[in-house]
Amino acid sequence: MIASTRKNWQHSKQIDACAFAAIRHHPQRPTGAPMHALPLSDLTLALASLPAPYQLRVQRDDDDDFAAALYSATRDDLRQVPADPAVIEQLIAMQRRMQSQGYRQAYPHAAYLVLQHGDTSIGRLILDRQDKVLHLVDIAILPSARGQGAGSAVLRGLQAQAGADQLHIHLAVNKSNTAARALYQRLGFRLRGENEVQEQLAWSAP
Repeated sequence: MIASTRKNWQHSKQIDACAFAAIRHHPQRPTGAPMHALPLSDLTLALASLPAPYQLRVQRDDDDDFAAALYSATRDDLRQVPADPAVIEQLIAMQRRMQSQGYRQAYPHAAYLVLQHGDTSIGRLILDRQDKVLHLVDIAILPSARGQGAGSAVLRGLQAQAGADQLHIHLAVNKSNTAARALYQRLGFRLRGENEVQEQLAWSAP
């Protein structure tokens, strides 16, 4: 019993250390910063028409609660860690801030979009256009909305517009995400590089 308690305490200490590092090295986005920096003319690519009832719109500051809930819904892996649930939730929030800061550093001109099913927000996309490449930086859909064609609808819409504008689409996917990898393969994405964790995929119009 004592050994088990000591192990959990040590694990919590490790999580707290990681959380502190996240705050120290990845500050939050300044209040009032724009949610996208692409010229509005470029957003016509991202806002390509989707089949009803799906639609995309520019992410607003008042979408932050939804964005936080969406990220939290994708991090059940962290909830498997044997530690205080409150500590885990703090870590999830800090990991989200780390992700946000990393995206803004790597893609300072990216467009942030919310995917809706009717009037209900169900997902988020981050897109960045550089020369003739459209980077799908991130796509996330609520677990309750998956498996209903939302991801396919978004990707096909982007492919249609990218093909019309003679753009390539690049993205990265975790090797552990077998469902997403299968979807990308069905839609014609091909491997262009990989590391131990991720595959880098590309799509070009036939």
